This record gives sequence, structure tokens and C-alpha cells, in this order.
Amino acid sequence: MAIKKDISLGAAVFCWLLTMGYMGILFYLSSLHNIRLPKLPENFDKVIHMFAYMPLAYLFYLSLMKSGIHKYIFVLAVIFACVYGITDELHQVTVPGRDASVGDLLADALGAFLGSLAARITMT
Repeated sequence: MAIKKDISLGAAVFCWLLTMGYMGILFYLSSLHNIRLPKLPENFDKVIHMFAYMPLAYLFYLSLMKSGIHKYIFVLAVIFACVYGITDELHQVTVPGRDASVGDLLADALGAFLGSLAARITMT
């Protein structure tokens, strides 16, 4: 399989490693239980979810672009980040003191959309 001239394999691998590293950080954070946080406003965790998934979608967008994928890249980045959000919510069911939430998933999806939008704006 030939690689297009405008695609750098090294750049693509680096971007995918960054993306997977960030996914690992999210997984680690969602594995923590009995976290003592300061008193936050009600539903503020949704804002945290949104801001956590913005960089993930941005990284997916970047990784896809560096891999030579340009068709449906915006949608793919959102879908990949949302699928990871689903798996993260399912993972949290197994963590003592954590639970899955549709509200968290919706916040993840909004963050994914905004992250992909930011990538599209900054990379065109």
C-alpha cells in the first residue's frame, strides 16, 4: 500500500500516540474512586466532562488528518470521541463510588463536537 507524499508516517504515529496517551489519562482519571473535591456547583461535573472531551476530539481530528483521512473527518472525530465516552461511562460502572450517567455522556458528546469544530477551524 503506497502512502501519499503529503502524509508523514512519523507525524501520524506521533499524533495517534498522543491521542492514545490522552485516552489513557482519561481512563486513569475515571478509575479513581473516593476523590475528595471541593464543593462544586450542582452539575459542574458536566462542564468538566465537556472540557475533557474537547481535546480528545481535537486529537482524533489531528490524528485522522495526519493519517491522510480527510473525508468525513469532522464526523469521524466526534464519533470516535463519543464511542470512547460510552466505553468510559461503562468502565465507571465497575469503579467503586463511580457511576455511569447519560448526562455525562451528553456532556462528553458536546465536548467532542466543540473539539472537532475547533480542529476544523484551526486546521483549515
